[in-house]
Amino acid sequence: MKKIGYALTVSLFILLLAACNMPRSTSSPTEQPLRIKTSVAETVAAEARAATQPTEELPFTSTHTPDSGLENTPLPSNTPIPNTATPSETPIPCNLGKFIDDVTIPDETKFGPGDVFTKTWSLKNVGSCTWTSGYDIVFYSGDAMGAPSTVQITTGTVNPGQIVEVSVDLTAPDSAGTYHGNWQMRDPSDNIFGIDNSTSGYFWVEIKVVIPTDTPEP
Repeated sequence: MKKIGYALTVSLFILLLAACNMPRSTSSPTEQPLRIKTSVAETVAAEARAATQPTEELPFTSTHTPDSGLENTPLPSNTPIPNTATPSETPIPCNLGKFIDDVTIPDETKFGPGDVFTKTWSLKNVGSCTWTSGYDIVFYSGDAMGAPSTVQITTGTVNPGQIVEVSVDLTAPDSAGTYHGNWQMRDPSDNIFGIDNSTSGYFWVEIKVVIPTDTPEP
């Protein structure tokens, strides 16, 4: 019994010593929320100070690659290249005339039956070939009024751009009325060509024959 009592006494003494050595809380229940708020405030302040600190720049590292010795090839451009081709001009024909004026006998000039007159035209060489003594004007259609079938244009030359006057002798018909004769041009190879400013290609002579009335004697 004494041994049992002694063992219990020792055990109680050890428990008392252990209880004395355990850590005790030094804060009261009312102080704990205040400490939590203080800790949160200090954390927020520390984060704010960290945000206002200048960011340390990283050292610049060159990414330049060694020169390979090849030149940079420019990228193709999408800009269309304008067409600089010059439109071809219409070729000028070798033989071509242009009517300039009625030098004599305008259209509807009046004549008596059998009157003889000379019709003169002014013509311009607008072709690319020179007119020579082998070029003629030829009666083509209508009323010939006694004209020859061909008349020489010139005894010399008419260069491109030059003007020449061509005449033909005619005779008024015996009957009253309007008479019209058409003419064209011919080169030494017997090729007929006309006038560029006439829809028909002709140049012409047109007269009116008027029969006079006898005047009674007083």
